[in-house]
Amino acid sequence: MSRPIHVHSSGGAPAWIAHRPGAAVTTVSVWLRVGSRYEQPGTAGGTHLLEHMLMQAPLAGGERVVDLLEELGGEANAVTGREHLALYARVPTGEAIGALDILARALAEPELSAPVLEAERKVVQEELRLAAADPLDVVHDVFFELAFPGHPLGRPVGGTIEEVDRLELDALRDHHRRFLGSAGVVVCGGADPDGLLRVLDKGPLAALPPWQESDPGEPPVWGGGHAALRLNADTAGVVLGGAAAPYRDPLRHRWPVLMELLAGASSALLTEELRNRRGLCYELWPMVVPYLDAGTWRVFLATAPEHLDEVVDRATELLTEPRWTEAEVARAARRAAALLRLEAEQSLEEVLLYGKHALVAGAPGWTLAGELAAVEAARAPGPAPGPLAVATAGGT
Repeated sequence: MSRPIHVHSSGGAPAWIAHRPGAAVTTVSVWLRVGSRYEQPGTAGGTHLLEHMLMQAPLAGGERVVDLLEELGGEANAVTGREHLALYARVPTGEAIGALDILARALAEPELSAPVLEAERKVVQEELRLAAADPLDVVHDVFFELAFPGHPLGRPVGGTIEEVDRLELDALRDHHRRFLGSAGVVVCGGADPDGLLRVLDKGPLAALPPWQESDPGEPPVWGGGHAALRLNADTAGVVLGGAAAPYRDPLRHRWPVLMELLAGASSALLTEELRNRRGLCYELWPMVVPYLDAGTWRVFLATAPEHLDEVVDRATELLTEPRWTEAEVARAARRAAALLRLEAEQSLEEVLLYGKHALVAGAPGWTLAGELAAVEAARAPGPAPGPLAVATAGGT
């Protein structure tokens, strides 16, 4: 596991290149260190819609970004979070330099036109409609509204159908220009680092304005409580969670250990009781997500509507005062580190880890090797759950 090449200049986009000599596949990505929490009045849902437009807009010559990337034999996609937007492509290593050039132009020189806006507006609204009808999807929005009430972190990343309907082209163009100076690049795979660096030195990302840290606004205050969204569905989603550490907290490595103890392993607290002993759920998984100034952990469960109350009551009871032995904590730490290592075997996942922890979090010295060592060395889980947020969807 080699230390990535980190290139930073006063102008242009900082870059991380994790070289895997001989790898047949390379993932290239370009980022904006801005997500839904940075949206101003009139642009709610705009970052997600902008993500769609950047991948579908034509470049000079008239071909769409996604088509150009697919012509390289690649798989192209994008993701918007609460604190980032990323465009990426997984391509045969020999095509990585060309793919990076395409993505750089897509981010820095897009043709954001009215026809592209109207086409992608409909696509995004359809995406939101499907999510709102699925209790296993929309329950996460209910949870975040409980977790961070009245704060941008609590809003749905994609906005609402009504908010997306109100987005105007000029507002989206302004939103894009406003944050272009927050761009960054992450690459992982077998591509020649020197060739990638030439794209960065001579391509459109080199001419971007110097980076100035975006102001995320006031830090959130943890909420908690219970909320239920009634949907006519034959399944129900449950999310229980609490506050966790932000990116730069020195104790953040304890939370992945807590996730393993709660619901990661087959013998974990909630898994053993709700799945193995009572048979109340099949799908059950934990997640911890840090942000710049906050964090949250959550456990998701899918169950039958008639079991919803029993699942919530029993899970809440188990989370009141969990206790583990030193041996259990050590075993969970080893497994949490091992799972992170397995996840990062895929070049895309390593790109996402460096993009979030090094680029978005503003920690250029972050390395995957260091993160793995810190998680494995943890000998205490995150603190007791504290005030819980409990969200449910479905159940009628």
